[in-house]
Parts: sequence; C-alpha cells; structure tokens
Amino acid sequence: MYKQFIIILVDMYLVSFIKSIGQLTLKTFSGLKQSEKWATAYLHAVEEKFTGKFDKKTLEKIVKRYSIQQHFINDSFSSLYGRNNNPNEKERNLLYFIMVSVYDDFFDDKTLTIDQIDSIFYHPENYNPQTFFEKVFIYTHTRILNDVADKVQYFKDFEGLHIAQKNSLEQFNPKVTDEALLSITTRKGGYCLLMCRHYLDTPYLPEADATWYALGGVIQLTNDLYDIYKDMQEGIITLAIRAKQYEVIYALYDKHAKLLNETIRQLPVSHNRKMDLSIILNVIAAFGYVALDNLKRLQSNNANLPAFESLARKELIIDMEKNSNRFKLLKFTYQNASL
Repeated sequence: MYKQFIIILVDMYLVSFIKSIGQLTLKTFSGLKQSEKWATAYLHAVEEKFTGKFDKKTLEKIVKRYSIQQHFINDSFSSLYGRNNNPNEKERNLLYFIMVSVYDDFFDDKTLTIDQIDSIFYHPENYNPQTFFEKVFIYTHTRILNDVADKVQYFKDFEGLHIAQKNSLEQFNPKVTDEALLSITTRKGGYCLLMCRHYLDTPYLPEADATWYALGGVIQLTNDLYDIYKDMQEGIITLAIRAKQYEVIYALYDKHAKLLNETIRQLPVSHNRKMDLSIILNVIAAFGYVALDNLKRLQSNNANLPAFESLARKELIIDMEKNSNRFKLLKFTYQNASL
C-alpha cells in the first residue's frame, strides 16, 4: 500500500513538472521577444526624456534581465494568486532594472565617490545631477519609492542592498574572510530580490519574504559560479574563486538551494501553487548545479580543483546553448523541485 502511494505521488509530481515546464517554455518563446521589444522602446523614451544614451551593452543587459525576471520570477510569485503581472507591476520591474544597472555602474565604473553615492541614494531630492545617469537614477529611484505601497519597508530593503554594495568593495581585498564574502553575497542577492516583492500589487504575504530573500542568495551564488573567469580578470574575490574542492562549494550551494525550497514549503497557499512556484524557481537554482557539475568535471578524481588561473577560458565558461547542458538543467530541476 505504501509503495503504491509513493508511485502515485511520483506520478503526480511528474505531471506537475511537465505542465509547469511546458507552460514556461511556451511563455518564454511567446513572451520574451514581446517583453524585450516593449522594454527597449521604454528605454529609448527614457533616453529622450533626459537627452542621453545608454551604451549598447547596458541597454541589452537591462532588457534581458528585466524580461527573464518578469517571466521566471515576478509572474511566478503573482501566480500564487492565480494571475500574471499587470502593466503597472511590469513597469515597476523595468524601472528597477534601469535603476540598479545605473546604480551598479556608479560603483563599478567609479563615476561617483562613496559620499556622492550616499548623497544621491539618501537625499535624491537635494542632489544636483550633472550626468544623464545621475538624472536617470534619481528619476527611477523616486518614481518607484513614490509608487510602492510600503515606502518605509521598501526603503529599508533598498538600504540593505546599499550597505551590502558598499561592503562588496572588500571583495578586492585579498585578506577578506570567507565569512565576510558569504555575508556580502547573500545580502546583495537577498535584498535585490526582496526589493522586487514591493513591485507586486498582490496582497502582502509575510512568509514569502523569506522565499524572495533566499532566491536572491541562490542567484548571486550562481552568478559567481558562472563569472569565475570574468571576476578573476577584474580582481574580484568570490567564494567560487576561493573554492579549493568541488565538494565544499557544492555543499555550500546545495545548502542555500535547499533553504529556498524550505521557504516555499512554508508558504500558506495550496500545495499545487507551491509546487508550480517550486518547479520554476528550481529551474533558476538548476543553473547553479550545472555550473557545479562543470567544477566536478574539472576536479575529476583529484583531491582538489585545479588552479583556475591555469585553465583556459573555455574550461570555465558554461555554454547553455549546448543541448547537454540544457538536459542537465531539466535533470537538476526535476531532482530538486519536489516538495
């Protein structure tokens, strides 16, 4: 009897998995190009409004990240209430990606000092913008702040990201500890995603805050796994670069991915809606497992990973256009998404 019950549960999960992946695939093919087209036109309107230009790389990055988050994440959280995002929610999401892209460049390109970044962040109404990007940041920052329902908590969440972003300058310090790196990584990713829950008009679900935050940590860890080569070239220190053994970095990532699933289990919604959310969010987590699988290959039967600086770029780049990696993505999703 128990064995039959397990077989039924497995069959139900397989049906849910096929349905969710099928819907996501159809939505991706039909919706991504439409979202990208709308987002590109919106960005050009911002350029005209402030008589400036986004460089091609930044524009494409904003459009791509907005479209992916819209379909994979924001719509998935709205699906807990049986719907996709409405136009206002989509606009806030795009404003967010414009804002954080410009904000990141203030740090990465050192176009502003830390004092100036603090000033434009805390007191945008008093800041005298001199450049196109400063004007765009103030516009998007204040527009979103004035539009979200809980302005006080939203600002606290953005401040959490702001502090983590300033702390991330320690990632250029060879003496930075692993504990500090983990804190920076999870806070940067966590607050980035926690900010996005404010852009939805769905009823506030306190338990979902933990899911947004955990997802952000998983995404940031995944980015670090994919950016090993790039980060080494830029002198950025991450836990992925510090990894000496595949087993250690796998255990760290797996712990955070499992924490994400545990937060989904705690959501006070129907099991079917939790399962749909888990499958889609575990597609995102599966990207990290694909990158980890590459590290496993690099370590092979040795006790330690090879020195990354001794490897050719192609050894550290994970090509998701390869069918083998796409298969792994589905495999890892299926293995980990069941609640």
